[in-house]
Amino acid sequence: MTLFVFEILCILLYGAASALGAFGLRRGHRRAARAAKGVYLTAVAAHSAVIGMESVSTAGTLLSGPNIVMLASWVLAVVTAVGLLVTRRGLAFSTVAAPVVALLILVSQWLRILDPAGADNMAFYHWPLLVPHIVLVFVALACFATSAVSAALDWYQRRLMTARSAKVLELNTPALDTLALISRLAGLVGLAVLIAAMLIGFTHLVALYAAMAQIGTESNLGYLVPRVALSLATTAVWSVFCALSFLAPWAASARTRDALAIAGLAAAVPLIAVSAG
Repeated sequence: MTLFVFEILCILLYGAASALGAFGLRRGHRRAARAAKGVYLTAVAAHSAVIGMESVSTAGTLLSGPNIVMLASWVLAVVTAVGLLVTRRGLAFSTVAAPVVALLILVSQWLRILDPAGADNMAFYHWPLLVPHIVLVFVALACFATSAVSAALDWYQRRLMTARSAKVLELNTPALDTLALISRLAGLVGLAVLIAAMLIGFTHLVALYAAMAQIGTESNLGYLVPRVALSLATTAVWSVFCALSFLAPWAASARTRDALAIAGLAAAVPLIAVSAG
């Protein structure tokens, strides 16, 4: 019960941090901006406590089931918190990332309700490379989120500029060139890391299928189809994004690239959820 209360607290804190951040950025309200930073860091601290309590309750950190989604949300939250602390304008990133983190926590709770029996670490004992595989996927998710957040901020600023709105002068966000650079580089790094994770996963899948065929056991790997499909879809979207960003930037507008980055994150989030099933 305590764990559930802390998770709900995290969701509320992330929501409050996002709301305060949006108000502070749009209105140029310094107190709201400072409060948003404090609330976000408090949310990350509570989130870290949830991870710790969950690990204690299961006698170790589970690397399967709903905890995969919870760990993914925590990695994204910590990466954003680091950016909030070391950069002057990291508030814009935390404002957009906070709802994504809260959504992942909700997905984790939903999966736990669907599977109350929980999960175990048996997969790790049969496949030691599970840890680097999961870590690489988490790093890729953090990169994709950074790219998508930068793209969303870029799109929003361009929209204000097109409308000739005076609000663009009040925004305390990075310049368009900086946002575009962050989005491109984060997307490229995320794609490379995801491909590495996929190679580890596909190698294991082929080895598993060969072993089952050798002993004459009927292979029941249908549960992996959604994971493979979403992995390929996510890779395809980010490959197009990187191609249009680095190889042929003249072939697409900035808004098109922004839309691709946001779509890439939208594909990566359900991939994490499906992988936890």
